[in-house]
Amino acid sequence: MAENRNLWWLAAAAGMLCVSCATVADYDFSTVNYYLREGDYTAVYQTLDADSALLYSEHDEVLAALDKGIISHYEGEYTRSNEELTVAEQKIYEYVTKSISQSISSFLLNDTVVDYAGETYEDIYTNLFMALNYIHLDDIENAFVEIRRFDNKLKNISSRYADLIAQANLENARNGAGQIVPPDVEFHNSALARYVSLLLYRSAGQPDSARIDFRYIQSAFSLQPDLYPFSVPSSIEQELTVPAGSARFNLIAFTGLSPFKEEEIVRLVSPDGSLYYKMALPVMKKVPSAVDSVEIQVVPSDAESPVLTVPMERIESIERIALDTFEQKQALVYLKSVARSVSKAAATTGFSSAAESAEDATTGLIFQLLQFASMITTEVTERADVRSSRFFPGTAWVTGVTLPPGTYTVTVVYKNNSGRIIYQDQQKAVVSAGRINLMESVCLR
Repeated sequence: MAENRNLWWLAAAAGMLCVSCATVADYDFSTVNYYLREGDYTAVYQTLDADSALLYSEHDEVLAALDKGIISHYEGEYTRSNEELTVAEQKIYEYVTKSISQSISSFLLNDTVVDYAGETYEDIYTNLFMALNYIHLDDIENAFVEIRRFDNKLKNISSRYADLIAQANLENARNGAGQIVPPDVEFHNSALARYVSLLLYRSAGQPDSARIDFRYIQSAFSLQPDLYPFSVPSSIEQELTVPAGSARFNLIAFTGLSPFKEEEIVRLVSPDGSLYYKMALPVMKKVPSAVDSVEIQVVPSDAESPVLTVPMERIESIERIALDTFEQKQALVYLKSVARSVSKAAATTGFSSAAESAEDATTGLIFQLLQFASMITTEVTERADVRSSRFFPGTAWVTGVTLPPGTYTVTVVYKNNSGRIIYQDQQKAVVSAGRINLMESVCLR
């Protein structure tokens, strides 16, 4: 009896050890979220930098670079942002390339043991934010390069997970589990990227190329209605008819936050209790935004000139694009979770059968304990990978105004659905003819 009690205590201790090793204290983002709402991106960056060891593991190099790179962009630290986003892009390429070999271990454990290689939308929009950085640095040539890289990635978007899904289907076929056909990605043309490209071509004196981008913007709306459930911004057509000697002032506003991931658990137990399945799946959830409308007020330095109030219009739902492009990744995660669940359930069943056929009580008890430990291990180790960048915006807005060259005070006004002002951002703008006069504003509420 003493031997049996020791066996039970040994199994219980092992289970408790597994649980304690798998539990990680959640980071308190309340301070970061407060700074975000207030638009204090310097404080956000300093907090991320100071708490980096708590926020990011050795597998989260991409995540750390993305978070810091986007916050640096909001902060106006464009050179630093490009350095950080370049690291993120290089690591994404490296980790996607070796993800097939890493996925072998995640078939056995879970996706949190592999290096985070970024979501599809994070990879693509990295180049767009780098293009904006270069525009603010007055490096038009490199801004063009980043827009072309954005476009090239977009062309290959459907094949990003094709090989891994095929491998997962093959693994499940060997185990007699189900297979799936990967979903199609609707996103193939970005109105926001085309808008930035149009501004670049116009400033470079290439009106024909700018008109082509305008047609691509119209096509993005007409061919992807689920991703663009709003009208083409009315100000865009005016970008093609700026009178000689006049200046065109453009503003891009980013609002809200892109979706986050949370874990969804599915548990199944056979009627006789011999089979126990657990699947932990990441599910993307929208982040509600308080912003319902945006407008700008343009005040010239000449007090005698009238104040212009111009509405901004949505041009891109990064939120919807994130959800659309995640479907392929989610299909892969589902297949791998099925493979792990089947494998672990088979191990548990094997111990159960061995216990039933044991020749003596002690051996049977050992196999019962192993069955119990196997179920605990499945419960503890099966976890969804809910890593994602925290600071990409949810929606992009644009507007443009033709002005006489000069200095202006521009106030960006953000309102909720009741028309109440919830945030204002005031900046100085020096507007010149024959160049890009692009300003950005951010409200992540």
